[in-house]
Amino acid sequence: MKKDKIEYAIYFATKAHKGQKRKLEDVDMIFHPFTVGMILQRNGCDENIVSAGILHDVVEDTPYSFDDIEREFGEEIRNYVYDASEPDKTLKWEERKKHTIEHIKKAPLGSKLIVACDKISNLEDLLDNIEKNGKERAFKILSKNENMQKWYYSSVYESCIYGVDKSYPIFKRYKEILEKIF
Repeated sequence: MKKDKIEYAIYFATKAHKGQKRKLEDVDMIFHPFTVGMILQRNGCDENIVSAGILHDVVEDTPYSFDDIEREFGEEIRNYVYDASEPDKTLKWEERKKHTIEHIKKAPLGSKLIVACDKISNLEDLLDNIEKNGKERAFKILSKNENMQKWYYSSVYESCIYGVDKSYPIFKRYKEILEKIF
């Protein structure tokens, strides 16, 4: 293993996401994985979960593969990244989202925490955009309308808390941001 896992995850993700921008703001993509990792770390998650949170979009949004993640970070982090990644991007939006909803329901707690923090970060960006530009304009930037977004984010929340203690602070934060937006 190279250096500290979290530091190496930051380095690897920064290199992987170089030049990518966020959909809602003109901000470098890497801001999102860093935010996910920071939320996980502040909530006491171990270095494998934090590292996987930082790496969660690498396979989905860059040329790197799950094999690359496993080679660089080990099987546990690879499995967390796998659980937090959507299947084939050529599938329709609804198919990808239904897969995530069903998959995360059966995933281990670490994966559920990563997915919840991913959604928290996305929803906090959306809320900022709503406050700056209004709800209608903010939702126009996204690929699906407000009702579809509500269905997706609410369903993922339900899958994240399925079979685990929903009073965990990350899950409480997820529910609060959902209620603010929808």
